[in-house]
Amino acid sequence: MDTINIGKMISVKRKDKGITQEELANYLGVSKPAVSKWESGQSYPDILLLPILAAYFNISVDELIGYEPKMVKEDVRKLYHRLADDFAQKPFDQVYKECEELLKKYFSCWYLQYQIGLLYLNHCSLAGSPEKTAGILQRAVEVLEQVEHSGDDISLVKQAMQIKAYCYLCQQKPTEAIEVLESLCEPMIQTETLLIKAYQLKGEKEKAIEYLQGSTFTSLNTILGSATDFFQLYADNEERMDQYYDIFIKLIDIFEIDQVAAGGLYTIYFVAATVYVTQGRNEKALDVLDRYVDLAKRNAKKDFTLHGSKIFDSLENYLRAIDAETLAPRNSQVIWQDIRKIVAENPAFNALEGEPRFQLIKKSLQELVN
Repeated sequence: MDTINIGKMISVKRKDKGITQEELANYLGVSKPAVSKWESGQSYPDILLLPILAAYFNISVDELIGYEPKMVKEDVRKLYHRLADDFAQKPFDQVYKECEELLKKYFSCWYLQYQIGLLYLNHCSLAGSPEKTAGILQRAVEVLEQVEHSGDDISLVKQAMQIKAYCYLCQQKPTEAIEVLESLCEPMIQTETLLIKAYQLKGEKEKAIEYLQGSTFTSLNTILGSATDFFQLYADNEERMDQYYDIFIKLIDIFEIDQVAAGGLYTIYFVAATVYVTQGRNEKALDVLDRYVDLAKRNAKKDFTLHGSKIFDSLENYLRAIDAETLAPRNSQVIWQDIRKIVAENPAFNALEGEPRFQLIKKSLQELVN
């Protein structure tokens, strides 16, 4: 803590509360000139008044005096994954309480605030009831809005806004999501393409390859991320659905995406299977679910970490260079349970219950989870 900012904080909170210096002075039993000196930095309140002031403004004493504890990124990431594990193994309310205490303690550590907002989004389904899930999701929006309005890192603020927009979509609030996302739209600058050429020109071939593989994988990931939207938007057109499904499967197979980031493929297969069921093409749906099970079997002993492969053998160096998070946002145990439940317990597949192949699929998934 370089300086004590209590005077500035009192002034800001007093004005937020809509009261005068004299009204605050009367509440505290001091003179108006005393409050004026506090706010101008000429003197400080008596230490015994600090908890009274903090309670009056509904903030912590640390916040009142301007103490702003922060955590470094690496520690925040470790904390995130420890809390993700706790959400999977401990009572939800217990872990949620700890998160709220951390938000209060590190009220100006915006990276931590962002990560806890993300943590709430990724684990709200564990809250125990639809009502509690909705409440946690709304709390995530509130935390992310704090980052958006008070954060001093433009990149982090934009990330917070994107995640907030996703929360709105989860809340079935498309208008609010569109408003946030359209405010983020800006011309794309292909920075990595320029870096590839710059490193080539400089003669640093390995660095050029790192950025080449990184930008290629990022572009592929973006394209594959659009697969579920293509499937859903062309659900009423069997020919176009088949066309796009074949395209995305070829991309997955050609670039061996399952060796780099298998986690996102489960959603692609799941959505494709549900669309085929709605089209009444059960055999196509079962073919897709066979791929789903095969993916799960081949990755049963692996975690959900993003890492390199034979094709993307410099990807990990690239990820370190851009300080990217490579671990899964949720505990592996929770992810595996979802991989099973999203197929075995989903009413979207009720039409397949009489199919022997579907029963075998459910059995295989159950054995993997156990």
